[in-house]
Amino acid sequence: MTHSLWDTPRADPFGELPREWGARLRPLVTEFADEVLNGVLRRVEHHLLSLAPEEIEVFRRAVTVALHGFLDRVEHGTGTAHVDVLAAEFRSLGEQEARHGRNLECLHTGMRTAATLGWRCLVITNPAPEEILGPLGEAIFAFQEEISTAAALGHSSVDGAGVDTLRRRRSRLLEALLDRTPQGEGSCSVPVLARAARWRMPEHVAVALLHREGPGETTPVLAPDVLVDLEREEPCALVPDPEGPGRPRALERSLRGFHAVLGPTVPWTEAPESLARARDLAQSVRRGVIEATGVVRWGDHLPALLLTQDTALVTAMARSRLAPLTRLREQQREPMAETLLAWLETGLNAKKAAVRLRVHPQTVRYRIRRMEELFGPCLRDPARRFELELVLRARRLLGPVEG
Repeated sequence: MTHSLWDTPRADPFGELPREWGARLRPLVTEFADEVLNGVLRRVEHHLLSLAPEEIEVFRRAVTVALHGFLDRVEHGTGTAHVDVLAAEFRSLGEQEARHGRNLECLHTGMRTAATLGWRCLVITNPAPEEILGPLGEAIFAFQEEISTAAALGHSSVDGAGVDTLRRRRSRLLEALLDRTPQGEGSCSVPVLARAARWRMPEHVAVALLHREGPGETTPVLAPDVLVDLEREEPCALVPDPEGPGRPRALERSLRGFHAVLGPTVPWTEAPESLARARDLAQSVRRGVIEATGVVRWGDHLPALLLTQDTALVTAMARSRLAPLTRLREQQREPMAETLLAWLETGLNAKKAAVRLRVHPQTVRYRIRRMEELFGPCLRDPARRFELELVLRARRLLGPVEG
């Protein structure tokens, strides 16, 4: 008797599957688990999440347990002790995820991926007889729903206050890491707080200041080891091992919808320094000195930060070194300053400066002769040329400062 995929669901679809399939497919579990895990990691990346190595192993074990559980059900049916053992396994997994302050999105993604790949494997790779396609599909997706429900029950069984407590502990840990008070003067040391917050101490961290790009309640979906607090006066995140494999790209994806400036990577004991540098960077972004695109990283903008942090000093130096420009008419100063900077940046090469400025080389030569008249012998002094290039670069960032 053949069945349609649209038949009324069976009470026990496993009862219509060949029992020998369990033993036949069991040698493929390891290979299939790897395929499922790779599929999960691709889906997780698409959902802007990233997994730590220990989390990957948790999901690998969950996939393997689920596959063996499915094959046990095929071989022995639903009326066995395997059912209770499997339910207990996934309830425990759900509880574990809740205690670590994580939701079940990755786990459910893994289950859905396993169900889809399982169907493909048994229908395409190891074609099943047509008459059992209906029971097979029902068995796969009923099983997926069963273990998902067990995990959800375990997750919800963890006292909500416990999850809130963990969040509070992580917020307190974040405050302690960003506090400039020397270790030992506070009421509790960072390592003690880290253990209470179930947070692995990394060697290096970086601090990101966050600001939503527009109205709304968007929350960044960051990796579980990132400490984040959006309720602070300065919403921020502390990123462990920010230069680690895949971390920069994952951070870019996770912070879509947010303006983010990322301070330098420092030892965790120097997290306040990363925060201070992130503040400097944020100030430059707000002033329009540095363009806000994606995650703005401190290390990518060191020259601009150097030239703009002490604007009074830079202005004083510019007024001194660029004083000859004030002899020109105001409308002449900008093209002459741009030409002088391009000439200095290209190693005193008029042709290259002309290409950069998109003007004729003769125009550059004429302007440089005029600069030589204004600045005199200092254009032949390497030290003075360095100073001129420095203040001209600052002028490009800050606007005219020589007046």
